[in-house]
Amino acid sequence: MPRGELIASDEHVFVAGRTGSGKTYLARNYLAAYQNVVVLDTKGTLLWPEAGRETKIVTTMADLRRITSGRVIYRPRFEELNMGAYDDFFRWCYLRKNTIVWVDEVMSIAPGPLSLPEYYRACLTRGRERRVAVWSLTQRPTGIPLVAISEATHVFVFDLNLEADRKRIVGATGEQAFAERPGRYHFFYYNQTREKAPARGKIQAATRQVVNNPVR
Repeated sequence: MPRGELIASDEHVFVAGRTGSGKTYLARNYLAAYQNVVVLDTKGTLLWPEAGRETKIVTTMADLRRITSGRVIYRPRFEELNMGAYDDFFRWCYLRKNTIVWVDEVMSIAPGPLSLPEYYRACLTRGRERRVAVWSLTQRPTGIPLVAISEATHVFVFDLNLEADRKRIVGATGEQAFAERPGRYHFFYYNQTREKAPARGKIQAATRQVVNNPVR
């Protein structure tokens, strides 16, 4: 990503990396600059200090529906940790319009690489016309549906331990650079709509500025 380039609020993003690699840190810092961001935090541990004190935390869909704007973390209670509730969540986002949906771990809502909540798929495949964007984060690309990668305009890949996970992204993007491991707190960035090689970046204070260093 050229220095200073921004991701539009209606563009899908895919971020992969092992635990502790920096993927959530990148999302926290980047998305703090946007309004109307809804986080699906199924692990119940995500903190977002960069977004400020105005960020709301809710645990039920009933409470989520009362929120009309701003940044919010939906941290489902036990009774809503199921596929039906997840589909209800994405349906709400889809119908709401003008929303960035941040899924902190796709594996937790996708039982396998061929299964995905229908309205999550709708957000990915038809969301842009409603100005609904999805940021899909995962530590295991092989365990999630391919559409989460293929529909993303922007792809960030941090360190992945398993070769199979790296090959999954190579197959989805056609970019052999993703077969490599970028190293701790480093990542490869790729815009799938442009004929440019992936760029190498590093997590730093100015997370939104990534130096464009083609790797091929």
